[in-house]
Amino acid sequence: MNTRFSWSNHLFNFIAVILGVYLAFYMSERAAQHKEREESNVFMQSLITDLKEDLKTYQDYQIPVNQEQLGQINQLVEELANDKLDGLQSGMAAIFQVENYAASSSTYSSLKSSAKLGLIKDLDLQKELNNYYEGLATESQLKGQFQADYFTEELLDWSVRNVDLITMELVKTDELIVLRNHLIIYASLIDQKLENYKMIVEQSTALIESLEKALPEDE
Repeated sequence: MNTRFSWSNHLFNFIAVILGVYLAFYMSERAAQHKEREESNVFMQSLITDLKEDLKTYQDYQIPVNQEQLGQINQLVEELANDKLDGLQSGMAAIFQVENYAASSSTYSSLKSSAKLGLIKDLDLQKELNNYYEGLATESQLKGQFQADYFTEELLDWSVRNVDLITMELVKTDELIVLRNHLIIYASLIDQKLENYKMIVEQSTALIESLEKALPEDE
């Protein structure tokens, strides 16, 4: 009897140890999963905040301001084509307005550089984020830079040589065709940037919806 009791006691102790180890691993795994969900939630909420702030900037300021500038430049091109110089002074002022904006990518860049993009388990959502930040947002920044470069290297150079920059009055009239050609190209660059901004509004809206659906649920 003593032998049987001794073996039973050892068996129960062994099972208790196994269960204790298993429970410890289980609790540790649960804690790690909980921490991962919390970290994923923080990053995804931060991405949503970035996107919503960018969306507001594009819709409330960047798009309407650039549309207004594009309209003014197209009007100036038309006036130059018809040899109407009355509105040249006010039209020239519109040329100097360069309004560009780059989407906030710090949260996404932090996720990628720290190899934590995998915290977002949805592979389609990962791809959607990659396409947005490394595709559309990067393209937008390049288009804005291209516009700024063209303004600096072509339009500003022409203006320095042909316009009184204090009064914005034309001091030379023999290069108006050159100005008109520059403005046609410049308007095209702004128009391309505007189309990109509109695409950003559309895709960022869809991305916000995808992120909100993918937020980890609290247990």
